[in-house]
Amino acid sequence: MSSMDRILERLKCILEELRQEDIAVKISVDKEAGIIRIYNEGGDQIKRASSGLAETLELAYTTAEHHPYWSMLYNSTEICKTVLDKWESDLSADQLSEISWRCEEIKMALERLRR
Repeated sequence: MSSMDRILERLKCILEELRQEDIAVKISVDKEAGIIRIYNEGGDQIKRASSGLAETLELAYTTAEHHPYWSMLYNSTEICKTVLDKWESDLSADQLSEISWRCEEIKMALERLRR
């Protein structure tokens, strides 16, 4: 039994106890990545997507700018962050302008990679 399987076995007991206490819990397992996520009833799709995006943003913020994919990662995650933050409301003219600028930055990064 792998360490991930052992962790999941132990979590099943804890999650069952929580369910018996009427605490709604959801679990998401990515065995390949070695990641287990546990959500309560307030963890809707937008909040889960934003949480996952935070990991990508951290990578984008800490990756050296000289990495060939940095600009694409950084600008695309910033676009995603803006979109998720405004999911339930309208994007402002400034935000649309910034998204457009970031798209241009991504296009320039792609052109640099094609050379």
